[in-house]
Amino acid sequence: MGWQFSSTWIVDSPSVRAGDLPVPPFTLLLRAANPPLAFETVNTAQEILIHNYFNVLAISVLLYDHLMTSGNEVDYIWRRPKTQSAYWFFFHRYLAFFGNTVEVILFFTTLSAQVRSSYPLICKQYSLFRQLLLVSTQGLVCVLLTLRIYALYGCSRRVLAFMVGSGAIMAGVSCWVLFGQKIVHAEQESGCHVGLSSDTAIRLAGAWEALFVYDSIIFTLMMAKTWRERHEFSFNRASVPIIYLIFRDGAVYFAVMALANLANIMTFYFSGPFMRGGLSTFASVISVTMMSRLMLNLHETADAGIHSTTLSAFTSSKMYQPIDLSALRSGDVNNPSTFQGQGFGLDGSARVTSISRGFYTSKMTFEI
Repeated sequence: MGWQFSSTWIVDSPSVRAGDLPVPPFTLLLRAANPPLAFETVNTAQEILIHNYFNVLAISVLLYDHLMTSGNEVDYIWRRPKTQSAYWFFFHRYLAFFGNTVEVILFFTTLSAQVRSSYPLICKQYSLFRQLLLVSTQGLVCVLLTLRIYALYGCSRRVLAFMVGSGAIMAGVSCWVLFGQKIVHAEQESGCHVGLSSDTAIRLAGAWEALFVYDSIIFTLMMAKTWRERHEFSFNRASVPIIYLIFRDGAVYFAVMALANLANIMTFYFSGPFMRGGLSTFASVISVTMMSRLMLNLHETADAGIHSTTLSAFTSSKMYQPIDLSALRSGDVNNPSTFQGQGFGLDGSARVTSISRGFYTSKMTFEI
């Protein structure tokens, strides 16, 4: 059990007899006696290069998202009273930012001759750090997704118990498959590049498959809730488009996360040793980015953050007006007197066009 390093070697290619068909360049190198850990020189270089590209892409996406959403973060998080949701956002967003930045720096760090003498130990520590970072960021995303579903279902304890139970099972599966890994290091001049045996890759794929199952459960619960409420918030016999509700409730964010995880799972089964799990950082960054976007949107629609007890009415002047929840009772939507003096038109009438919910709040959009 635990980490085990195995040495690998490459044998010379056999001579090609006259009259034989031309042998493709990538098949001239024979695999070593240990097939799961053997690799071809050219293929290894290609896999490492592609892996590097995806790591650069991942950190680029993360940095780009930070730059694009920095204004919203300042407006909706920093300048407002700090709530529990805001602290969740800070921890989730900046753990991923600094952690992935350090990971990419270590990944491309040039190793001196003295450092290379202890190369296996260094790469073992790097791999451990990388996996701990992935577990931390993905685990935190799962916690936030669970809170979102919990709020969407009216803080139902049964839903919470189901989600926590499912999460515990998936976490147990993930911990079990993380043991007994066998990796091999590539003799490169820079960075820590490790390859996975086919057996280890299948075991590690199990952890990502558990995460994919959990994401799928969340997406299914989200879609089920969205479908049931498709006509619940429709007034004047006008049905709300399902695609609008999908974007409103954030189901599209969950779908993107699940697809990114699925793409990474495929690499464990269909890629070479040094590209197995090559999309792990990218999939993690996509999950963090989608979760950050969702939380920013929820903070934007809630006047006092996701713990607010007021609704925000969006009028034709593009301004939000807080309406205390206690002012709204069953049937009040069609009662003009309820909204008199609130700026909903001269006759006090208003028409509800949409209702959305944050983690712990709701937002009702009015059109005059």
